[in-house]
Order: sequence, then C-alpha cells, then structure tokens
Amino acid sequence: MARKRQEHAHECDERLTRVFALLGKRWSGVILGLLLQGPARFAVLARTIPGISERMLSGRLNELTEAGLIDRRVLDGPPLGVVYQLTQSGRAIGPGLVKLGEWAERYMAPASKRGATKRRR
Repeated sequence: MARKRQEHAHECDERLTRVFALLGKRWSGVILGLLLQGPARFAVLARTIPGISERMLSGRLNELTEAGLIDRRVLDGPPLGVVYQLTQSGRAIGPGLVKLGEWAERYMAPASKRGATKRRR
C-alpha cells in the first residue's frame, strides 16, 4: 500500500504580512536603503533611483513617513527644500535590508543577466 503523504497546515506569519504590505511595494525598500546612507533631499532621491517618477517617489515617501520609518523636514530657504531621513524605527530595519541584499547577491542573478535570460527564451 502506498504511503500517504502527510500535509501540514501552515500559518501565515501576520508580522511578515504587515512588513511586506509596506516594503513589498515597488521602491519602498530602495528608498529606505538609500536613506540608510544618510539624509537626502527629494531631488537627490529622484536622481538616484533610475526609473521612478516624481509622483511615485512622493507617494512612497508619504507612505513611509506615515508608517513612521522616515522623517520629513522642510529646510528654510533660499532655496527651499525638503530633506528625508530615517527615524529610529527606520534605522532599526537597516540590518534586515542589508541581509536581504546579501541574500539577493547570493541567490539572484543580476538584473542585466535576468533580462538577457528572458530575451533568449
């Protein structure tokens, strides 16, 4: 008689669900990773992240601010400006982002190679 394969019920980790609901959005992790390097003005972030629109960047910055991960500070002019920096909570996520980057380096092909692979198929 064939052995029945046992199935195990798994619970979805609610903590991961909450984290990836925020960080799983395109650009959120990239923005946090850049701000780990230090405070940055909106224009610098917009120039540094290839492919992001100013509207998308503004939206993500607002979401991350509302989540308490970054702080928005308006600079007295001239010229007027806005600087974004990580809060204590935002800095605390830094080691996790570094680990994700290490994982990606080890287990994921670089974006240029993934694109080349897709084109060949």
